[in-house]
Amino acid sequence: MIEVTREEKHLKTFMVISAITYLVVGFAFVLMPEQILRAFNLISRIITPSFPETPISVEKFWLSMTFSMMMTIAALCYIAQHNIRKNKGYVIPLLISKSASALSALCFFIFSARYLAYLGIFIVDGSIFWITLFFYIKANKAFFEAQTAYLRKKPVIPKSTGPTTVVALKGDDKFELLDRILDQTGFSEILDRRFKETGKSKEDFSVVIKPNFMYMHAKKDISTYTDPELVEALINKIAERGFPNITIVEAQSTLGNYYQNREVVKVAEYIGYSTNKNYRIVDLTEEMVPYDYGGRLGKHVVGPTWRDADFRISFAKNKTHVFCHYTLTLKNIYGTLPMQNKLKEYHTKREYDWPTIETLKHFPVHFGLIDAIYSADGQFGVIVDAKPNHTKAIIGGENLMAVDWVGAKKMGLDPDDPKVGRFLPLALEAFGKPEINWVGDRSVYDPWENVSEFFIQSLDIIEEAYAFSDWWFSGLTAMDKYFAFKKRAWPILILRKLLRPFKRLFFRYDYL
Repeated sequence: MIEVTREEKHLKTFMVISAITYLVVGFAFVLMPEQILRAFNLISRIITPSFPETPISVEKFWLSMTFSMMMTIAALCYIAQHNIRKNKGYVIPLLISKSASALSALCFFIFSARYLAYLGIFIVDGSIFWITLFFYIKANKAFFEAQTAYLRKKPVIPKSTGPTTVVALKGDDKFELLDRILDQTGFSEILDRRFKETGKSKEDFSVVIKPNFMYMHAKKDISTYTDPELVEALINKIAERGFPNITIVEAQSTLGNYYQNREVVKVAEYIGYSTNKNYRIVDLTEEMVPYDYGGRLGKHVVGPTWRDADFRISFAKNKTHVFCHYTLTLKNIYGTLPMQNKLKEYHTKREYDWPTIETLKHFPVHFGLIDAIYSADGQFGVIVDAKPNHTKAIIGGENLMAVDWVGAKKMGLDPDDPKVGRFLPLALEAFGKPEINWVGDRSVYDPWENVSEFFIQSLDIIEEAYAFSDWWFSGLTAMDKYFAFKKRAWPILILRKLLRPFKRLFFRYDYL
């Protein structure tokens, strides 16, 4: 058994004191309600004589409800301290209770009557909230460091890994842009160099492309998934060089919790890919096998097609992301982590950023592309964009970190800020910082709206409450009719109906 930390012992002690306090005060409310109010009035006459005195009530209805609440939070404190490592989550309802009572009392004081008793509740319960939160955060320091961006130390970036070229081009013909990107980045030479390193035949040399399409919701919203025509154009270029063993891969996503037909092949065929062309489509979730990553990720799983690939390509979509500012070639590799319920497995149990970097250590990606012909910006760009931006661009390069750096710059972000991006700072710490030779278009997308920092920081904490996040996410999302909503309990069906007018502003093409 892992020994509890000093901070956890402090929280345990505080929970013991709190349990006893709430128990005693709860019974005091029941046994001496008039005496407590008279005491407040006496103090009020002395220190705040201008305040009216609190009326002495004789009815017991709200007193009974208060007693119930005090006994509940006393029980929560007792359960939390009983096994502080396992039961720290029971502190959260206590924090909600104290914040609710403090804020409501302040509102009553401001908008109802200037009773000292109201002000006393605000001061006492507000202080209890902050003291409890202090001990809770201290006891959860390791959790916040691992599972959120809070309390993380600034990445220590090794020395430069040398020069690398990133090409960003803008134009009206997407196929011409792709050809020019591949030519100016030396894609063919990079592919041939890797081929010679393996010593394999061209028939056995495996090329695997990871587009981004498992979060798409409707075929008509072209800003939410990598353009299949561009991916197939890339495949044809590779096949023309004599490499026939080409595969498109994706893994299933959390959306499979709520909607039908969310398997990779079904989504791929829906947006225009085909199983009868010069490539295969592989669902990494359906083929996953155990794999020992060692280190922090340890024994986990991997899709063999991704594991055994000789040349890996990340073909990302240009989108903002509500959890990490943006999703480009590095974040796209998160989609190769094969477990389907990613909200539970990679947002709650682990986290989504560092497992991605761990998998990149074992399965390096040899080339990165960003489809920015149409882009999704704004608060919900990762899922939906009612008015996609025709940004008319493609970005490419051999080094994913360099490609993402340029991609973030074009969004008007500062990729050198360790608080921006989540994936890029961790990747730089793991692999080193490249010297970027930025060729081509250097303009910032205009118009462009990035995700608000408040939104990102709030969701960083909220997502850790899986049951709540899963419930809300199932209500907030929408899909084309092809992805029928799975039958669920009546509360979520009511929530979806209530949210329908709001969602209609964003999901223009979906069945709500």
